[in-house]
Amino acid sequence: MADCLSLLRQYNVQKKEIIERDNLIIFDQLAWPKHVKTNYLVFKGAKESGPKDYYMLESLLFLLKNVALSHPLYIQRANTQKIPSVKLPDRKALLAYLNGETEASSSIDKSVPLEMAIATPAPKRHRDNTPDAMKKAKLESKQILEEKQRLAAKLSAPKEGGAITDQIRSLSEAMSVEKIAAIKAKRLAKKRQTIKLDNDPNADQRSFMDSELDLTRDVIKKERHHKTRTNVLLSSGKTFDNIVELLKSVKAREEGRTGNTSGDMQKQAKPVRPYMQGGLLSIMC
Repeated sequence: MADCLSLLRQYNVQKKEIIERDNLIIFDQLAWPKHVKTNYLVFKGAKESGPKDYYMLESLLFLLKNVALSHPLYIQRANTQKIPSVKLPDRKALLAYLNGETEASSSIDKSVPLEMAIATPAPKRHRDNTPDAMKKAKLESKQILEEKQRLAAKLSAPKEGGAITDQIRSLSEAMSVEKIAAIKAKRLAKKRQTIKLDNDPNADQRSFMDSELDLTRDVIKKERHHKTRTNVLLSSGKTFDNIVELLKSVKAREEGRTGNTSGDMQKQAKPVRPYMQGGLLSIMC
């Protein structure tokens, strides 16, 4: 089974989401407590002594989230959040392993027993414990209880106005057969008028056509005729039967005027006669 350090490296290389919830660090279906120890050894100087110490899973995840910070700023932020920080001598080799640059590290102790993972629990529902929320919940529960009591009272109460079987008589004793038949016929006629038959497939179509026909009739009644370019030339009081004779007379008049103009021009033209005067030939007009 995979250990938390290997899963942390795998999820970091593959850029998968690591969830922190309810003091757990969750890798999909597996989860570990935040303060669980990994098998990565903490660096110790020559003067330091004592048993081996290992980094917590929370410390390594916090380093990955703040890897862009310089080491002094990273330590300051870790101390603010009360998270044990990674020492500077371990930082470079640890990041190289977690980023997938190296396949193994000399600081990983494979002989130490590791804590087993647990199944990822469902997220807890956070209860609102504010005074307003508690007052609202109490009021709602009180209203629900009152509604339940009112409904139970209605169901258990005897029905008023129910049918009294002792006073019921046969219909044939109260009415005659003819009156009963008339009531049945009247009821059947009313049902035929109010209920549409299911086996009539054209009922909807006929009703639609009737409504459209009524609408068309209303439009035609309100229609008014206006003049157009064609009917404006039509005259109701005058006729143009003599238009042909009128045009012929105008044409004859124009032709007569043209003939008179040519005759006048011929009258104005005089013949030229030559004669001799003093030995010179003159032209007399």
